[in-house]
Amino acid sequence: MKEIKEKENKLEQLLNNEEVIDLKLSYSRISDFDRNGPKALIRPSNPEGDGLRFGSYVDDLLVDKVTNNDLCKNLDVVYDDNKPTATLGVLCDIIIDNYDTIPDVNTVLKIVKHNGFWSNIKTDEKLISNFDKDEFWNYLKVKFETKDKIVVTQKESQDGEECVNLLLNHKHTHHLFNNDFENHYQYKFEYFYKGFHLRGIIDKMSVDHENKIVYMEDIKTGSSRADEFTKSFIKYCYYFQEAVYVKAFDSICEQLGLVGYTLAPFKFIFIGRGEKVPHVFEISDKWHNAAINGFTTKAGYKYKGLDENLDLIYYHWKNKLYDFSQEVYENNGSLILNDDFIEVN
Repeated sequence: MKEIKEKENKLEQLLNNEEVIDLKLSYSRISDFDRNGPKALIRPSNPEGDGLRFGSYVDDLLVDKVTNNDLCKNLDVVYDDNKPTATLGVLCDIIIDNYDTIPDVNTVLKIVKHNGFWSNIKTDEKLISNFDKDEFWNYLKVKFETKDKIVVTQKESQDGEECVNLLLNHKHTHHLFNNDFENHYQYKFEYFYKGFHLRGIIDKMSVDHENKIVYMEDIKTGSSRADEFTKSFIKYCYYFQEAVYVKAFDSICEQLGLVGYTLAPFKFIFIGRGEKVPHVFEISDKWHNAAINGFTTKAGYKYKGLDENLDLIYYHWKNKLYDFSQEVYENNGSLILNDDFIEVN
């Protein structure tokens, strides 16, 4: 049924003379493009940092707790050995994504050079010494043996359990997980927007059939404090996530047969690994419009919205130009330095 529906959507777009772009985009890929430029379209930045991996583990734990499922048993592995540094962890992830077997030292050296690891180091011997360690090879071996699973340390496993218990029982968030609504966890969606195939996974979606209201929430974990969440919201482009997810509402209603339902403001549930107190952040209409159309801070810094980024992605994808920005290509490298944020005395 899903494949048929997808073909129908494409056919409808063709009939409306709207080009269908054969490029599937998630919020994280759009964010990657916004932060790292067009090269991210052909070589995405590896997103598997410690924070995201821990967040995914918490998501799985939460689903286990509320649905009596066995996601963690099937999808996650607790690693007992010494974990490598964050940089070596990213190197492991790149190797996992591109190789079927563990490469030798010389191949890893080529990967290190190609991806710019320790670029200030000039000798091969020194570069090799940075990764040719037991903790790197042992961790890489475990990652290969447990492909598609999340590998966490004992400490991360304990922290994850504590975070989930707080989410379910703390007065700030207890009501979100203990209600009479139809609750969906890790809800997958796909839809077309501006010719692009957008997709994502909603951590938690609740349907209040009595009042015909749908609630969407995404869970964020981090090492920062709750009062710093706005900085993280901008730094990691969470506003793109809100925009992509909210725009999926009509498609979700059609998929679930919801007629006449409204969508409540999107919420981010943040729990810091230091504070260990969950906070709920509701996204205003002003932020939603900014996420779609872009915004400028009071300091004068401009941020592109979802629509402009999709237009730029289309330009680079259609023209197969990935080395520089559209502005650089169209102005042959001659640019005007932004002066919006300065005032002349």
